[in-house]
Amino acid sequence: MRRVPSRLSLALCLLGSLCLGVLFATSALAAGDPVADAKAMLARLAPGGPTSDYVAVAREFGQVVDAVRQGTAPDLTLLELRKVAGEMRDRAEDRLRAAEAEAGDDEGALEQIYESATWDDLSFAMSAFPYWRAWLDLTLAERPSQLAQRDKRLWSAKRGFRAASMQIFQPNLVYGGWLGMGYIAQAEKQPSRAIQIYEALKKALAAEPTHPVYQMADAEMKIMKGEPPPPGLVAQAAAAGGMDMETANLHAEAMQLLAQHRAAEQKERGAGVGARVAAEKLRAIIAKDKLTMGILSDLLGYQAELAREGLGDYTDLLLAEFNFNNQQWFTAVQKYRSFFGAPPRTPGISFDRFRYRYAVALLKSELNEEAAREAERLLRSDVEPAVQKAATKLAYIARAGNAEVNINQASRTALTTAAKRFLAENPNDPDADGARLILAQNSGEAGAALKYLNSVQSTGKFAGGVERTRFYVMAKDFAEAARTGKGLETMARQALSAWETLPAEEKKPTQNQAFFFQLLAVTEPKPASLLPRLEVAEQKTATAGLNVKRAYLWSRLKIYERMGEPERLLTDLKTQGAAAANSWILEQYFPFIRRQAIALRLQMTEALSPHLKKQPEMERRFRLMYIDDLMAENRGEEAYTEAKSLLADYPRAGDAYRALAKAANATRRPVEADNAWRVITEKVPPKEPVWWEGMLSRIEIRAGSTRPAAACELVDTVRKRLPAPKPEFSQRFEALRQKVSCPDPAAGA
Repeated sequence: MRRVPSRLSLALCLLGSLCLGVLFATSALAAGDPVADAKAMLARLAPGGPTSDYVAVAREFGQVVDAVRQGTAPDLTLLELRKVAGEMRDRAEDRLRAAEAEAGDDEGALEQIYESATWDDLSFAMSAFPYWRAWLDLTLAERPSQLAQRDKRLWSAKRGFRAASMQIFQPNLVYGGWLGMGYIAQAEKQPSRAIQIYEALKKALAAEPTHPVYQMADAEMKIMKGEPPPPGLVAQAAAAGGMDMETANLHAEAMQLLAQHRAAEQKERGAGVGARVAAEKLRAIIAKDKLTMGILSDLLGYQAELAREGLGDYTDLLLAEFNFNNQQWFTAVQKYRSFFGAPPRTPGISFDRFRYRYAVALLKSELNEEAAREAERLLRSDVEPAVQKAATKLAYIARAGNAEVNINQASRTALTTAAKRFLAENPNDPDADGARLILAQNSGEAGAALKYLNSVQSTGKFAGGVERTRFYVMAKDFAEAARTGKGLETMARQALSAWETLPAEEKKPTQNQAFFFQLLAVTEPKPASLLPRLEVAEQKTATAGLNVKRAYLWSRLKIYERMGEPERLLTDLKTQGAAAANSWILEQYFPFIRRQAIALRLQMTEALSPHLKKQPEMERRFRLMYIDDLMAENRGEEAYTEAKSLLADYPRAGDAYRALAKAANATRRPVEADNAWRVITEKVPPKEPVWWEGMLSRIEIRAGSTRPAAACELVDTVRKRLPAPKPEFSQRFEALRQKVSCPDPAAGA
């Protein structure tokens, strides 16, 4: 598909104010991980956040899309961004539903939403995210690697562009959507359709001939009709041919003069004459685009002689090399930067080796991020293997240096990628063990981390770093096992083995001591013997951080559990009183208490109950558990009373309505139960499981009443929402439908 080179960068300007943003954001985006950047933007789309955030993210995400489409981002990056775009669109839709839910059944309030900035913001966002996803689909469709998916990608892009073209209140989206449709028509071999679209766009924008879409449509039309494209939009044609006789003579004369200049011992007045004349001849070669790699290599052999002479477009490169060889790193960086800002396009000249030296100068100047980016520009298939291999290592070293000063997710992600590349390219390099250690430290999976650590060939040079990393990997895995309860004892024993290999200094910090005690709480054959040591340790935590206190409390509960005496906690609760109601303590108590027998659970909850008012979130969780336990113990009236009280305290809590519905139904209050479920089913969307639980419960309540036919309207509502999100809902619905024998509307029709 022929394409105007500038269309990718202009695509970003389709949303008006985005054109201003690109001037300031492109460099920042290019330095980071586009997927990580996009996911960070996604995280900003809070369910109850301001709708202006959705507009801002839509614009910033467009910058990310534009940047990756102009670059050489791998397919996986584009596919990940495509997925994020879909999630962003879903969040915008959920935010609109939340706004509608807040308005409730009030038609006036709903009307205000649709006439407000809320609707404008979310309408824009819900259109913009699919629009950016369409550009990603089009980019993927143009790639040879996606040939098998080409039709699917084009179809998806067409849907996104068509949707954008219908947003009559967003003119720039309309124009951008139609431009995309023109590109789709070209991709589908429909040139007449494409020209028709471009002509329509030019007509619509006739009053704005400088509009980016107008310019791109005009350029595409001219190329398709065989006319010269607009100036500056097509790359220069490559010059052909070898060195002619004139160039060969100029080259030979220049080299001879430079050799004479170097050898002759002249007076200061006459110095430099040979270099000056040689430079004139070299400039003549450069001016005619006849410079070759051979001539360039020769003239760089006379850097000192030519340093004071200008060589046209190659002057900065000559000075950069001169400064580089004299270890004047920062000056070399400045000259390289100037040269590569607009490098000459001499046929047959490759600057890859000079770019590598530029990256080295950046690294020597401690400009690690720039050094890494320059080195990574050389990781292309058309770069000679020796340069690629060297650039791979340099990028890794630069990323490692950058990660030391910029501790953030983007720098860690970039370092991980660079380390993997380096290790794959140079597994036997003396620095490969460092890459293995870094990959182990940044791995999110314990098995992979341990595999890297086990492959380190020389651990001594890291001053305990390998052992320390192994221990922290085990600690992370133990924390996950403690959360899930799976493989906890095995993990604890492995972590104890890693503890034994730690340097003595690493064992002294209070947090590490607290973690070590957790391991003992799981593995000590006589857990009761740990209680005196635990009392002493806890007394020393008055000034310790919460992580240390949490670790010791976790250990206490684990010891009670292993002793088979969970009732010890009940004694603690009665002794501690209000002190037991700190939020972090309650978070530890709740899962422990929930695992106990109902009778003990009720006693523990009752002991905590007077002290929970200052922690409403935890109070609600404990009270809900208490109501469920009362019902399990056939204490329905008490459960009903507690549920009524809970709803009075938390009138907007859906789980309070659910508790009341169940308690009311259990105590033969069907109307109240039906009403409580109704509140829930009218507030949540049908895709939520609680909606199905509520609707099916309401059908069951009405089916058992004196007017079972009242259930039919609910049966009809549920039928329209099939299939259910869970099989058990479908099965229960079928059983209830047969029980109430409601007429089938389809059969009546």
